[in-house]
Amino acid sequence: MDEELFKTAPKEVTRYFEAKALVPSFDWRDIAPEEHAFSFTVAKSVGYDILDDFKRAVGEAIKHQVPFQEFQKNLMPILQEKGWWGKKTSIDPKTGEKSVVQLGSPRRLETVYWANTMSAHAAGEWERTQNNKEFLPYLTYALSSSEHKRLEHESWVGFTAPVDDPVWDWLYPPNGWRCKCSVRQVSRYEADNLGYEEGAELLHVEKQVWHNKRTGKVEKIPKGIDPGWHLNPGKHRAQNLSRFLSDKVSVMEDNDKRIAIEDIVGSPLLEAMFEGRMPRGFIPIAPIPQKVGDVFAAENSLIRLSSDSVKHILLEHQARSLHLDDFRGAIQTLIRPHGVIRRKGVPSVVFLGENDGVWWRLAVKFVASKQEWWLTSMHKKSSREIGRLLDAAEKKSERLL
Repeated sequence: MDEELFKTAPKEVTRYFEAKALVPSFDWRDIAPEEHAFSFTVAKSVGYDILDDFKRAVGEAIKHQVPFQEFQKNLMPILQEKGWWGKKTSIDPKTGEKSVVQLGSPRRLETVYWANTMSAHAAGEWERTQNNKEFLPYLTYALSSSEHKRLEHESWVGFTAPVDDPVWDWLYPPNGWRCKCSVRQVSRYEADNLGYEEGAELLHVEKQVWHNKRTGKVEKIPKGIDPGWHLNPGKHRAQNLSRFLSDKVSVMEDNDKRIAIEDIVGSPLLEAMFEGRMPRGFIPIAPIPQKVGDVFAAENSLIRLSSDSVKHILLEHQARSLHLDDFRGAIQTLIRPHGVIRRKGVPSVVFLGENDGVWWRLAVKFVASKQEWWLTSMHKKSSREIGRLLDAAEKKSERLL
């Protein structure tokens, strides 16, 4: 691995890795590629207290440009002391079968080091790409610095497409173990000089079938890209994290759901949306009260906040400069509302409440066709205005809570 790669570790790189949750696994195929974008795992780690040690060591390697030899020297004694080294008989939790497996080894450490540092670097580059796409709206595939270049990867050199083209869902490097391919972000002028033609035929790549024997899932992966490396880690982190969190939270018991949502709202995720670093994501921010859900015959019981709504709300409040703490405070009123009003003639409700002495009016829309609730606006109000809204709703029989 190039030791120059992380001479300086930008915040976009470290942030991606630090936000990963620990997920023990027996086999690398147990964790889907899209989940690797927000999960840190080490194969054969089930039953061993080693994930914190691994994550700490990899995090330091990314942040402080620690070369592999030093990473191995620091981590190996800890793993050996905890018994996670060499070959041992282990039970596969999925099949119940006993087998001799390789735990720690220099090669295993190199795999963990390379995969995580390269994924973090790719995700950080993708975030910067998104931030710069207004004046550099294209990406072009660049020649690998590897001594032994893969034929398929060489054939992609010079391919140019807009930053937001779906091709970068799978073509964004690295595209395999030890792949050193890269992309360059370029202007429209340079893209034209490179031969880019708007509306031209898309890059055609033959697909090969990959059967994940651990999960039973069958996927078609572009030829030349290794399984597990066929998704853009930065792009899929935002998209799949949103769906993953909502799916996990929606099946929790009410009290656990409330605690989980408060953790999510207090986590760096809302901050990322607020700062524009999660351009296409959403997060669950509050449970819908049972009575409100019943009125709309809603099956889904979670209110979501999208990145688009955050942008809209910030623009709406530009003159009054809305802060991140305002968002968090307003969301608390969704979780513990003073009252909820049904809006006449439209599929939406208004939540009214107070947090830290500030009163809020929040509009939540229900999309019946998708069974989804979305926060669409928030406004500060005086306690007197809130009282008037509630009194008027009572008289019209529109107050639900």
